[in-house]
Amino acid sequence: MAIITASPLTYNKGELTQLLDIARNAIQDHFSDHSIDAPRLEHYTRKMQQPGACFVTLEVNNELQGSMGTPFPSRPLVIEVHNKAIASAYEDRRFMPLSEEQLDDLTIEVEVLSPLEPLEIDSHQALVEYLRHHRVGVMLMDRQTQAIILPSRWKKGVTPEQFVQQLKQKAGWAPHYWSPTMVVKTFTTSALKEKYAKIRSKYF
Repeated sequence: MAIITASPLTYNKGELTQLLDIARNAIQDHFSDHSIDAPRLEHYTRKMQQPGACFVTLEVNNELQGSMGTPFPSRPLVIEVHNKAIASAYEDRRFMPLSEEQLDDLTIEVEVLSPLEPLEIDSHQALVEYLRHHRVGVMLMDRQTQAIILPSRWKKGVTPEQFVQQLKQKAGWAPHYWSPTMVVKTFTTSALKEKYAKIRSKYF
């Protein structure tokens, strides 16, 4: 069953389904004989053509297979989803490239980010306490280093303390590191997650 998470961006299920289809096509075209063509902007609404921040996450048998994205909108959303789907499948250095044999067990999730909102937080514990009441995505930035975790991580059953410590780990900081120059930003997402085979069956 599809999993939908609402956000202030108000992307509806139809729009999110279009984005999932873009991601699926980008992955499928890798295994075909023809070139991987980017989506044609004129096929989508003006809203979908606007610059958008997004992440595309792949799982095989419920295990992470790749996740790539950007928190900062710079390209049209439909193009960004296309590019990040390819990057998640074949360019995430943490994993071997996706193989055709894995497609039947593949799940794709597209998450479109809301604008990042600064949060006035002055300590590790204050951030943990904030997250006890707000299950949002978080970006931490300090000088030239930044780390981000998406709201979908909450579905994995992590505690607020674990969520913040995982952020610190991604940044290469000690578990309770904090700095007077630390910047905290939060965001929500519009998200849709489906099995690759289910998406494919709608079009073939």
